[in-house]
Amino acid sequence: MATKIKYIAYVATSIDGIIAKSSKSGVDWTSTEDWNFFQKALIKMDAVVVGYNTYKVAEARLKARNTIVLTSKVGTIKVKGKVVFINPSKVNLKNFLQGKAYKKVAILGGSKVYDFCLRNKMLDELFVTIEPYVFGNGVPMFSSNKFKKYSLSLDSVKKLNKKGTILLKYKYANQTA
Repeated sequence: MATKIKYIAYVATSIDGIIAKSSKSGVDWTSTEDWNFFQKALIKMDAVVVGYNTYKVAEARLKARNTIVLTSKVGTIKVKGKVVFINPSKVNLKNFLQGKAYKKVAILGGSKVYDFCLRNKMLDELFVTIEPYVFGNGVPMFSSNKFKKYSLSLDSVKKLNKKGTILLKYKYANQTA
C-alpha cells in the first residue's frame, strides 16, 4: 500500500484574516521570525502546492523545487522543469501526488488553494502565523463563499517575537476518509 501523504499548510495572516494586499502581491509584510520558521519548515517538504498567482509572485524561488501549480490555464498537466501545472478540475491532484511518492507536501496558497485543499481533505496540519496588523481589506485566508463548517483542533501556540507575532498550529479534526 502507498504511503499516506501528509499535507501541511502554511499561512501568514493579519489579525483580520488577510493574507495579501492583492492576488498579485507577496507577503513582504511578515516578520523575520515567521520567514525563518517558514524556510526551516520548507526544507523538510518533498513538494509544494500553490495557486497560479502565488507561483507568479514567488516564481524564482518556486521553480527550484518540486512545485505543483493549480491553475485553470492548462488543459490537464504541463511540466516545465521541476514545476508542474495542473488543472484540478481535470486531474485528480491526490492521485497525481500519490504517484510521485511524496511523503510531505506543503500547501502555500493562495486562498483558493487553501479552500480546495480543505474541501478535498488535503490539510492534515495548518500553521497560521498571525502578524499584529489590521489591513481592513485584501485577500482572505479562505475564499469559499459557501458556508461549511470544518473542525480543526489547536495543537500549539507560540509567540514568535515581542511585537506580538503568534504562530498557531492546528490539526484537521475531521480526518474521516
